[in-house]
Parts: sequence; structure tokens; C-alpha cells
Amino acid sequence: MKKTTTPHIILALSLISLLGSSALKAREITVKDQTGLSSALDAAQPGDTVKLMPGEWKDVAFTIKRGGAEGRPILIQAQEPGKTILTGNTKLEFDAPYVTVEGVFFYKGAIVDGSVIQFNSNHGTLKNCAIVDYNPPAFETAYYWVYFKGDYNTVDHCYFKGKNNLEPLIGNNEENSRYNSVTGCYFKNIPYNVGNGREDIRVWGPGHREVDDKDGCYFTVQSNLFDHADGEGSELVSLKSSHNFLGSNTVVATRGCLNIRRGDCNLVKGNIVLGEGREGASGLRMSGAHNTVQGNYVSGCDYGINVSTGEYIDSPLTGSYKPDVKKNKGGGDLRIPMYAQIQDLTLNDNVTVDNAGPDLDVGAGYKKHWPEVQIVLLPEACQIKNNRFIRPKGGDSVVGTVQDAAPPLDRFQFKPNTYEGNILLGGKNTFPPAAQGCKEEPLPSGWTVEQEMANFKPLTANDVGPEWVITMRKAGDFPMEDPASSDRPINEEKKKKKKDKG
Repeated sequence: MKKTTTPHIILALSLISLLGSSALKAREITVKDQTGLSSALDAAQPGDTVKLMPGEWKDVAFTIKRGGAEGRPILIQAQEPGKTILTGNTKLEFDAPYVTVEGVFFYKGAIVDGSVIQFNSNHGTLKNCAIVDYNPPAFETAYYWVYFKGDYNTVDHCYFKGKNNLEPLIGNNEENSRYNSVTGCYFKNIPYNVGNGREDIRVWGPGHREVDDKDGCYFTVQSNLFDHADGEGSELVSLKSSHNFLGSNTVVATRGCLNIRRGDCNLVKGNIVLGEGREGASGLRMSGAHNTVQGNYVSGCDYGINVSTGEYIDSPLTGSYKPDVKKNKGGGDLRIPMYAQIQDLTLNDNVTVDNAGPDLDVGAGYKKHWPEVQIVLLPEACQIKNNRFIRPKGGDSVVGTVQDAAPPLDRFQFKPNTYEGNILLGGKNTFPPAAQGCKEEPLPSGWTVEQEMANFKPLTANDVGPEWVITMRKAGDFPMEDPASSDRPINEEKKKKKKDKG
């Protein structure tokens, strides 16, 4: 017998639907102090917005333990962007998923350890926020400004200025931290001081400790501007894991390089590095297997592209070898190379212009620290194609290392690299293996840098960071960009002892 739905049942279902819809309706909660914030965070439901009133919020326990849901995050937002100012020892912790924090301003506070902002969960977003001069009294007091410890978290259109203590500005955890991203951010006036591990961004993850790890971190660093953002002065962005994307970023007058320090299957694409002759400004450096470096522009740097030599760690080649042995988290010792051998690198369609040192150095660092360190594994099976290397002042453009064939190094045989369609304008090739694929040509009459830059669009201060910072800057109301305000003097003794520990 066919069942029918009576009008009474239809009415009841409609009422249930309405009640359910009402229960799901998002709320807006405005709070003015820490007491109100704690209550609001404890009561927040998916889809709710918690508004923070303007003023100074000092020493706030800002821990978010209640999360939202997919498509209905909890939004914690400055009522007036940039005017909720977090000071003292305030920290922000994302301890629940699907939470967005927007428009807050961390200014001239300091913490003791840990991170100013830490993602301990998944699907969190920090958006349109700023951290300025949030530094401890002592350089040696080490902490991050932002640290990822979870998956699918995002830092988007934020502003960072003045970090001057130990540890990177942004870091990714070694384990259980994948698919995180930093996009559209402005890194401004990060003062140079010697101290290994002060990168603007350091991406740990699978591929860092275990060279043959097939897993990846899948981190994205995209469309950010680094302006006088020196940090340690060696590595600006350091990928120390596999399967990451570093793309469409602009670097201006900043010490250090964009570096695939460890890891495989990374993509470095469409970045613009404008060294402007600044001391220590560098181009692109890499190690590892199956990486792709494509369509980047480098000018005015100490060097253009550095293709590193790897370290052999399987056995001692001499009695002087001193392997780098680390403690494995799972117990026992772990030996990892200082640099992994470059294999199957794709290096294509890059442009370098007017760099002080070589535009391309293949096998850089060969026998560095020999024989205590065995950096003797030359790059192999690499495809180096269709790059343009331009030297208006002339000089050596393509250089490289030929294997030392004397014992004990005669045991190694390396697959040849392929060079094809590379153009050297005004420069010389001094590396015989690249001779057929690196054509030397005179610089064309009337050539200009503007012509070479036509296909590249550098980011400016109006393209990145929070909208409220851009608005304040245009109005002359954002004085926090004085580069001298947070510089520390460089310790010359530390400078002499500096060593890249990886």
C-alpha cells in the first residue's frame, strides 16, 4: 500500500528544519578584554565570529581550544583591523581545527621560548595580521614567530618586520606537518646577525633526516615579498624536505639565497631575486634528487645559480674522515650527508643578469673541507636547458668542477649532464662539459635590463601583506618600517666562526 505524507507531518518537518537552521545560525560576539575573550572562546561554535575591540591587549593567554567545521570556521577578528594590539608576553595557539584569526597586531612584545604563534592543529588560518619587533632583550633567547605543527594551515597576507633573535621567523615541524603554506606575506627589515638557523622560512619535514624518504612535506611558499629581510645572511628560504613549492616570490636587496638545502622533488619556479649589489645577496642554491628549478630571474647578486656537490657517507675514503653523526629520534645514531648528491635536476628557462660571480656553477663546493668531510659526489643526470646568462661587464658565466681522478676518488663514475640551448650574452663558458650546450654571444646593441625583465613582474609593497598596513602606509601613518629600529650590531667573532650546519 502506498504511503502518503499528511500535511501535519509536512508542517512538523518544516518546524524541525527551521529550528535546526536557527541553531546553526552564526553569532557575532564582541569582547573587550581577556576575561571576555576566554568566555567567548569557550562558548564559540562553528560559524561564530569573535570580535576583538581596539586597544592594547597585554599578556593575553590566547589559546583556542574549540574549533569550527569545514566550511564553517570560527573567526576571531579585530573589530578594526590593526588596532587590536597584542603586547607583553602574549602568544597565540591554534589547538583546534578550522579556526581563522584575522587583523590582529603583535607589537614590541617578547616571549621566553616556543613560538609567538603556533599551529597545533589542522586547517587553521592566520590572515591580515602583523608581527613587528616582537623580540627578547638577548639575541640568544631563541624562538620562532610562527611555527606549524599540523596539516593544511595557512599564513596569508601577513606582515613581519624586525625579528632579531635566534631561530627562524617561520618554521615547519619535522613530523606530522604537511600541506601548510605561506602566501602573500611581506617580510621587511629582518636585520642581519650571525647565527645559524635564522632563516626567514625553514621547512623541515620528510626528506630532511632520511635522504631516501619518499614521503613529502608539500609546503607552499608563494607570492611573498622579502625586502631587506637578511636574517642569518646565508639561507633566506631553506627547503629541508621533499615535495615543496617555492614560487612567484620577490626578493629585494636581501642577504642569502633561495635554497633546496635537503629533499627531493621540489619545485622552485618563477621567483625574482633582485640583489641590487647588497653584500651577501645570492641567487638559487640546491641539492637533492629530482628537483626542478624553472623560470626564475636573478640579478645583482654574488652568484646566480649554485648546483652543489654532495657528500659521500657510505664509508671513509681516508683515515681523516669525520662523519656527522646525529641522534635518531627513534634511537641509535643517524648519519646524514652535509649535502645530498644532485641527481636528475631539471634546470631550465632561468635568467640571470649582471651578477658578480658565476651565473651557473656546476659542482660547487667540491672537496670542501676535504678530507674531514667527503663532499665529492658531483651532480649527475641533470637537464640544463634554455637558460639565459647575461653579463654586461663580461667575465666567467658558466663554471664547473671536473672530477679528481686520483685515488681514492677514482672509484666514482657519474652519469653525464645534458646542456642544451643555453645562451651566454657577454660572458664566457670555462666548463668544457657544457661547451656544446652553452653558446657564447655578444650582448646585443641597445640591450636593456627592462627588456629582460619584460616577462617578470616583481611584487611591490602594495601587492602583499595586510590591506590595513597598505592603507596606513599610503596615508603616511605606518612608521614601523625604519630599518634601524631593530638592528643589532654584527658580532665579528661569531662571523668568523660561522658554519652552515644544515
